[in-house]
Amino acid sequence: MQEDQILHVKETHATKLRASSNWLFLYFTIAVGLGICAAATRAPLFGPLYYVGIPIFLIFFVAPPLLWPLAKHPIKRTALLLLGLFLLAITGLTYLGLPSAAWMVLLTTPILSAALIGPRGAYLTLALAILISLTFGALYATKTLEANIPGFLSFSSNWKNWMVMTSALLLSGIACITLTENLRKQGEDTNLGIFTNVNPRAEEIFGYRRDELVGAIGPRELTPAMQANGTRSSAAISTYLAQALAGGFPVFEWQHQHKSGKRLDCEVSLVRLPPHDRKLIRASVMDISARKAEIKEHERVQQQLARSQKLEAVGKLTGGIAHDFNNLLAVTLGNLELLRDEIDDKQQLKLIDTSIAATLRGADLTRNLLAFARKASLKPSLVDINKVVLDTRKLVSRTLPATISVETSLLAELWPVEVDPGSTESALLNLILNACDAMPDGGRLTIETANIRIESSYMDTRQEELKPGRYAMLAISDTGAGIPPDHLSEIFEPFFSTKDVGSNSGLGLSMVHGFMRQSGGTVQVYSEPGVGTTFKLFFNAHTSAAPPSPAAAGPSDTCNTGLRLLLAEDDEDVLSVLVKTLERDGYAVTAARSGDAAKAIFEADPHFDLLITDIVMPGGLQGTTLSSELRRMVPELPVIFMSGYASEATVHGNGLRREDIRLMKPVRRGDLQAAIKKSFQDKR
Repeated sequence: MQEDQILHVKETHATKLRASSNWLFLYFTIAVGLGICAAATRAPLFGPLYYVGIPIFLIFFVAPPLLWPLAKHPIKRTALLLLGLFLLAITGLTYLGLPSAAWMVLLTTPILSAALIGPRGAYLTLALAILISLTFGALYATKTLEANIPGFLSFSSNWKNWMVMTSALLLSGIACITLTENLRKQGEDTNLGIFTNVNPRAEEIFGYRRDELVGAIGPRELTPAMQANGTRSSAAISTYLAQALAGGFPVFEWQHQHKSGKRLDCEVSLVRLPPHDRKLIRASVMDISARKAEIKEHERVQQQLARSQKLEAVGKLTGGIAHDFNNLLAVTLGNLELLRDEIDDKQQLKLIDTSIAATLRGADLTRNLLAFARKASLKPSLVDINKVVLDTRKLVSRTLPATISVETSLLAELWPVEVDPGSTESALLNLILNACDAMPDGGRLTIETANIRIESSYMDTRQEELKPGRYAMLAISDTGAGIPPDHLSEIFEPFFSTKDVGSNSGLGLSMVHGFMRQSGGTVQVYSEPGVGTTFKLFFNAHTSAAPPSPAAAGPSDTCNTGLRLLLAEDDEDVLSVLVKTLERDGYAVTAARSGDAAKAIFEADPHFDLLITDIVMPGGLQGTTLSSELRRMVPELPVIFMSGYASEATVHGNGLRREDIRLMKPVRRGDLQAAIKKSFQDKR
């Protein structure tokens, strides 16, 4: 709501004098010029005074405004004006003595100095005027100088007269300087004016009573010295007041100050009120603190949304790249393993094994990328987070520096969670190592668990929804240097790192974040520079206490001869390697380059023992929909799924069964053999 306040604005005395400096200079130019003309008309009486006065007038009063504009050279113009006045005073005292009008000039110079320079310059000018007076008094008393005016010779040669005039000059000068300075200070104090009237809403906004505001507390008390943009309040408000007094309608944002000291963001509009012989300004003030807070919050949410969208876009790009790269690795790995069966030379076998190891490291890198993209192939099972903590602590205890102490606070009846055990251990290990890196000089590492109930849905710090329910919380805290506030919003972005270049991949925290979101939870970070950092992982608690069914027994030595496999894979090179691998193991393989082609083959001859299919393929049938179509004809058909990425969003709700096996490319030969044998065991 917009509220009005009435201000009676008073301009400062110094402001008026500075504004009228041009008139002052013009006035003295005219006055001195007229004085010299008057002296010239009475040359027989006063002597050739104008012969000296005219050059002084031309040099110090006429030439400066032609050479130096006052706006650009105020100090130079002021100094020349004072010097010219002193020279005229000296000229007059030299020719005329005590009756000279120069006494008025000597008294005027301190007043001008007080207005244009300040008190120090004024007193210095007064001291110089007194020195001039005493000097000429001594010259006239010793007859060194004599007045040209008949009848005043004895008056000017009496030193007592000079002392009386000098004392009068001293006292008058001090009085004039003091008065000018007081007027200047009073003008500064009332530069923002006073309130002549306020309404009730103004009392609510500022926290003062009406009797405190009207005539007692002025706008100066309601305004901080500096505004939010760094400008000085007194300078800024003078500009706006001048605009209003000139007939304008300035509207601007302004920070006021509540009685409690709290800053208030306001919007102010000024307008001058009649009568115009008084300087009355109506100030309409609207408190916009809430609106600005909403704007800031909206900007914060927009930034987080943009960051989330950027991460989502990077995630999609990363997932696509990893999928294609995994196909390349699958070809390389399959060919190397096939080649290994045909080589007997130890040196060549060593080279092949090194290449296989490098290929597997490449597969690990793509898994890290897929974890960030939330498209990793996860194998959830019932996990006790406390056991994961104890096992991981036992694993890293021998490698941690002696300067770092590890403390655990584990809840005895922690809710179980259904997550991928390996990814959970990897996430915890990653955070422990990060915590150790944050404490190079030692410190305390604390790991704790707790049960958390979230009653209503809320958005976490990255604007990702965390649904209501039960969560098992795992917190890892360190006493390191902390994370700078400007980096907190970036730490989960891929390839971002505060560590030295080359010391890590920058994917650690993005992997943790991607894994937690893919698992239905979230990760939050709390950090304070100089105190430490805490990462909290929220795992969705398992809803049933019943443990999952035990894993099937290991593969048997059943002969593979005569078992028919239908293989669906769109990548020609990957398909070729898989066919060779499976045929070498004794299987009869029929290959198809798409889901549609595989369905056509199966419809013509449904006597296949197993379907092995890629999940993402061109055409109308993906891997999951292909399995559903074939199981309409043969309900008990076992299926093995393979993919470069197998996110839950891709496979759930499309006919995937619990016993179906999912393999992550590139697939090692031994893993593929074990999966096939397990499928046949489950079928039996």
